[in-house]
Amino acid sequence: MIGVSLGYVAVYVVLVGVASFIESPVGRGFGALQLNALIRAGSLIAAVVALVAAHGLTLPATRSVFAGLGVGLITGGGSLFYCFALNYLPVSSVVTFSNLYIVITTLLGIVVLGEPITALKVTGLSCTVAGVVLLGHAPARYGINSGASSGTKARPVRAFVIMAAYVVTTGVGAFLEKPALRGLDATQLNGLMAIAMTAVAAVALTTKGPRLPMTKRSLAGIGVGAMIGVASVFYFLGLHGLPVSTAAATSNAYIVVTVALSSVFLRQPLTRARGGAIALTLLGVTQLALSAG
Repeated sequence: MIGVSLGYVAVYVVLVGVASFIESPVGRGFGALQLNALIRAGSLIAAVVALVAAHGLTLPATRSVFAGLGVGLITGGGSLFYCFALNYLPVSSVVTFSNLYIVITTLLGIVVLGEPITALKVTGLSCTVAGVVLLGHAPARYGINSGASSGTKARPVRAFVIMAAYVVTTGVGAFLEKPALRGLDATQLNGLMAIAMTAVAAVALTTKGPRLPMTKRSLAGIGVGAMIGVASVFYFLGLHGLPVSTAAATSNAYIVVTVALSSVFLRQPLTRARGGAIALTLLGVTQLALSAG
């Protein structure tokens, strides 16, 4: 069971790693809110297709529906904090700090769900978070319009307050996915969250703008979102059989796939520091897998 669950998360890691790599050329010229809306729309399409294929038009219990939508609203709100932070900080810094949400998710898993703490698990989490944070500085990974996120007019206090809001909101949302799966299966939770997250993204884009042009690149952005939507089903399948801290930390190893693809196809140099960060991340993921088993 543990091996199968880890396998599902591994599929998520590969799919999101590829999607993140494709996002870079696809997203150039889009603002953060525009790209967020495109990805959410694509994820919604994939989520609805998966949901209908698995359950037809049958709906789960009302309480479970509200739980799934609630988690989606929280996670969607976290995505907005991420977008707003890009107005004040460089993209690489936002990506680096954003990975700290795993700390919140892990603490909630331990305190609320009573997940066990072992030396192997602590070491694995530490190595994974450290490796992912270091890899967050890899260049040419980001599809967001660089002109809107250069950080040239950074306001440190506001910037870090927004990032702290993202870390807490996303950490809480990632934690709540685990108890939500008690009343929902993977396709149901993914579908409900996609509905709520797309609604949040649409409201934010309508309120803040600018208007989203419908071009071939926009359709490609929706395609990236669809890939992420499919990946999310696999993540929730894996989360069902894993501690939330293990699943959340392991899923962030997607950045290894993205950096590896960038090195192969974009000829980005694989420096010793980056190679060491990849090794550190893989070591941490391996330790987490062993601790889960």
